[in-house]
Amino acid sequence: MRRNAITSRFVAFVATAPSANTFPTQDKVLDFCKSQKLTPLQTEPYLFACELAEEPEPAEGTHPVLVCDLLPGKISSGRKFEFQSDSPSWDKWHEYAEAEAQVYNLIYVTDDGFAIESDPLGTKPVYRVVTDEGILIASSIADICSIAPELSKRIDPKAIAQFLMMGFTSGSRTFHKDLHRSNTGERIEWSKAVGLSLSRPRRFNISTKIKSDIHLNAALLKVETSLNDSLERHCSGARKPINVALSGGFDSRILAAVMKNQGYPIHTFTYGRWHHRELRTARRIAKSLNVEHTYLDYPLDNFYQQFHMFMSLIEGQSESKVTQVTNLLQIKANSGSALVHGFLSDSIAGNFLVDRFSHDDLKDLDEVAERLASVLTPPRSQLELVQKILGFKFDLEGFKQEIRSELLPCEKPYQSAILWEIEVRQRKLICPHLVMLGQKFDIIVPFYDREMLQTWLSMPRATMDKRYLQRQHLAHRFPELAKIPRDQETAPITPNLKNQLLLLLDTLVRKAFIKLYGSITGYRPDSIWSLGQGMANKSQIEQMNASIRDGRKVLEDTFDLQLDLSDEVRALIQSSPDSGDYQTTRLVFQIVEYAKWINALPILR
Repeated sequence: MRRNAITSRFVAFVATAPSANTFPTQDKVLDFCKSQKLTPLQTEPYLFACELAEEPEPAEGTHPVLVCDLLPGKISSGRKFEFQSDSPSWDKWHEYAEAEAQVYNLIYVTDDGFAIESDPLGTKPVYRVVTDEGILIASSIADICSIAPELSKRIDPKAIAQFLMMGFTSGSRTFHKDLHRSNTGERIEWSKAVGLSLSRPRRFNISTKIKSDIHLNAALLKVETSLNDSLERHCSGARKPINVALSGGFDSRILAAVMKNQGYPIHTFTYGRWHHRELRTARRIAKSLNVEHTYLDYPLDNFYQQFHMFMSLIEGQSESKVTQVTNLLQIKANSGSALVHGFLSDSIAGNFLVDRFSHDDLKDLDEVAERLASVLTPPRSQLELVQKILGFKFDLEGFKQEIRSELLPCEKPYQSAILWEIEVRQRKLICPHLVMLGQKFDIIVPFYDREMLQTWLSMPRATMDKRYLQRQHLAHRFPELAKIPRDQETAPITPNLKNQLLLLLDTLVRKAFIKLYGSITGYRPDSIWSLGQGMANKSQIEQMNASIRDGRKVLEDTFDLQLDLSDEVRALIQSSPDSGDYQTTRLVFQIVEYAKWINALPILR
């Protein structure tokens, strides 16, 4: 008889040496689990402990336990995660979990070993450290560094360089040389007989061929059917009404329109300030759909208000500008209420290709890697600044090889490029949205669905250029929405004189008053994105730069990391916000703040 358990935090430890002076003994890990109120489900021949949302059903003797590792909002949603099949059937378990949870890890704990399998993207992180003395696996960097603080000292310079260039690291890299995040779709398994083994059975792949001769109506029907089916799979057990994050883009308006047509009771929300075009566009969309819409005010200091939450949940491993999405936590709803997010629509619909591959002329995966490395490497001046800060030359060739090693073979090279974008960039930059919002909400991401992915990536390249198929979906199925331009564009999909005149009038009013409004209020008023950088006004710019100025000693004391923060370099960094380059300043600031965060962790003595 197998038992079920639900958690949102876990630690596993396997001692591979009788004594360990530089790595925790099992007794030390047990003491940590006791101090953190983690319940041991297994203590021999390895330790597995977790924070139980509810006690697993009682049973006589020892029995295998299937632990579903979920975000807190999903746990409080009231959905039941009881896998009834007694025999280990990973395919059935994953089919159920992907439909109900989407963001999860499944952990099978037996007398002889354990196995951890994630959702296809490994959205909810799992971190591991392997040394000669033992194996330590946990759901957070903080827990690992609290148990074994010496592990935090060894920094990975390549990871720091990648982070300063792109805002994320590739593959399984973290800032720490010995500490790795699980890869996408990875299975981590340990048994007495075999030891530790790693594989990737849950990884996305493309199993259908490109439908090169499909006509437009058939393509539209296919993507719409896939979206309807996905909504049914993921929304059927959700609390009603369902909250929808509505921006001024295509993804969220399509979701809201389809859900309205299917009869789901929805309430839409947009954050921003009165003059932001994103908010004004979302209002027009909600009015056209005749759905309830609430505007959430954007605090000027939101970045700093939410930075502690970002550090404790995302642990510094992504760009901190993702704190912007935490404005949705203002929604007045009980914990466990459903929130629909448009994650991945942008990538699978082809916007990624327009940005990076303007023509379908890719010959092979080597060229994909070459192009990706070229696009991701910052302009020469910024790259030189990063290299000066780090004190070494960035290994561009090695970076290309890292990208190449992650590319999956597909029928066409552009499909491999889209999968890379999903598995690496979207996972590292956008998935943190789901983790933060998932602390309160039952997060539902309809485009994060195997059937949806297979459907979109089976479409010819021509349907993806400039999001052609997505635009046609709006024009054919929701013509009124097609008259409203995307917030980042000036022209609508379907021209309409009345709407164009209203847009022109709105634009003139905004342009006339925004500059004056900004000079009076003293902050950058142009868009939501300018508020998400942590440098909205002069005092915030100085606050960030002050942290950078004082950062050298913190980095040396915590990580033995010697960045060049000389007067010359600080002058270059400090000038970047005024010239429109927010990234370098914010990312250097974030590394300094990460060192402070690590230094403040409670250490198990």
